[in-house]
Amino acid sequence: MKILTLNTWQERGPWRERWELIFRGLKVYDADIVGFQEVFNMEWAEEIQKRSGYPYLAVSGEHSGLIFLSKFKPVEQECLVMKAKSATEDYLRYVFYIRVDRDGEEIAFFNTHLSWRADENDVRMKQTLELEVFVNQKMGDFPAAVMGDFNGAANTPPVVYLREIRKWIDTFWAKNPGDFGLTWDYRNPYAEAEREKMAERRIDYIFIREKIGAFAKIGASRVVFNEPSPEGVWPSDHFGVMTQF
Repeated sequence: MKILTLNTWQERGPWRERWELIFRGLKVYDADIVGFQEVFNMEWAEEIQKRSGYPYLAVSGEHSGLIFLSKFKPVEQECLVMKAKSATEDYLRYVFYIRVDRDGEEIAFFNTHLSWRADENDVRMKQTLELEVFVNQKMGDFPAAVMGDFNGAANTPPVVYLREIRKWIDTFWAKNPGDFGLTWDYRNPYAEAEREKMAERRIDYIFIREKIGAFAKIGASRVVFNEPSPEGVWPSDHFGVMTQF
C-alpha cells in the first residue's frame, strides 16, 4: 500500500500547467491513498478524480481544502473544525477523516493543514492537541495514518510532541534518518518567492498510529513532485511525501 500527501497550492501561479504535472505524477506514483490540501473548488475536485482515474473521491467541503483520492471504498467520513485559530488568519483549520475498507480490513486516514506562520508554534501546538484527540476518537482499534501540511519542521514542539511524546511514527524519518527531506525548498521558485516568510524545511508529513495489520512494515518513503517540467513549471509550491508499506 502507498500513501501520498501534497499541498496543491490552490489555483495559483500557472495552475493548469501545474496540475498537468500532478496528474502525470499520480499515474507514475500510483498511490492507493492520496491526501491533498488546498483544493477549494469542488468542481475541480471532481475533475481531479476523473482525470486521475481514482474510483473514490472524498471531500470535506470547499472551506477546508482537504480531499482524499482512494482506491478503497470509504465507509465513514467526518471533518473536524478546529477551535484553535491564529490571530493572523481570517479562516479556520480542519482535520478530514475517512475510514476505508481494504478487502475486509478497515483503515483510518486523517488529512490536515495547520497554521502557517513560523512564529506560531503555540497555535500549532493547540491544533495538534485537537488533532490527536480526534484521531484517538475515530481510529478505535483500526490502524491509522495522519498526513498533511503541518507547517512545522521536525524539531518544532508540535512535531516533537507527536513523534517523541506520543510516539507517532514519522514514516519519512523512519526510512531516511537524518535526511532533512525538504518539502519547502528554495530550489522551487514558488517557494523561494516566499523566502522572507518561510524557511527551507520539511513541513509535510505522513505519520502512522499502528494498532494492527496494515502498516506492519515501512518499505520506503521519499519526497515526490519535486522536479520541474522542461518549461520550468513546478507541480506546486510544496513538494509531497509518499510512503510505501
